[in-house]
Amino acid sequence: MTRRERALAGLMCLVAGFSLAGCAYGDSRATYLPDFMKEKTAGPPVAEPMPDVKALARDRRQELFAGTIDGVLVGPPHPKGTHWMFCVEPIGRGAGGQPLAPQIYLVEIEAGVIGVRLPVDGQHWCAREHLEPS
Repeated sequence: MTRRERALAGLMCLVAGFSLAGCAYGDSRATYLPDFMKEKTAGPPVAEPMPDVKALARDRRQELFAGTIDGVLVGPPHPKGTHWMFCVEPIGRGAGGQPLAPQIYLVEIEAGVIGVRLPVDGQHWCAREHLEPS
């Protein structure tokens, strides 16, 4: 083997080594790789257990609303992907001391943390929910 052939063979090995060095695992959907070389895929996301929305709304009503909240009316929880949502209507006085106008809110909960809180109108499905005192 000549010096040039050895250099070319070494260069080819070097290129092959660098091209494979970044590949710890292959694509999990690749059909041309054996299973032990494929990256393991995560299973479907696990839904949270159903939260006690009445206790959550009662205990954290100051987080949900500004003003003096005497109570809340709460609807049943509904799953949304891996988290939950429920409808709630505050009862009490606003930040200025005036009685609150009737307004229903859609609240999302993820991992026990109150997330998005959106006011809804009369056409929303929350308006047709049966809300009970918490």
